[in-house]
Amino acid sequence: MPDFRTTCQIHAAIFAALFAIYMLAPGLSFIAFDLGAPPEARFVARRAGIILLGVAAIAFLARGLPPSPARQAIVVGLIVIWGGLAAFGATAILRGVVGWTAWGTVVVEAVLAIILVPHLRSRPKDGSDAG
Repeated sequence: MPDFRTTCQIHAAIFAALFAIYMLAPGLSFIAFDLGAPPEARFVARRAGIILLGVAAIAFLARGLPPSPARQAIVVGLIVIWGGLAAFGATAILRGVVGWTAWGTVVVEAVLAIILVPHLRSRPKDGSDAG
């Protein structure tokens, strides 16, 4: 598993990329889920993009934090985001709300949640910050 710094950089890059997609081409996210994209939905996607940029900033700025309760809170929050999206997506696929193409996003979201799990500790294991 990547160290905390690398993990945060990966997550920040993905959130920033999602921000760019949601702002510049919000219809792409609808294609991934085999959904239509009326103007109202594109508007909401663009608004959600701003949130994604904020999360990207949090992940990027947290990359140098030593193990601490603050770092643990950020990790838990990111796990909730990715795990929740994966569960929500899988449920939507199984209920027939979105197309089977969404399985790709579910798998990526689950992997992103899983790579955060080793970083849940709030204290260094040996008194140092190995990351």
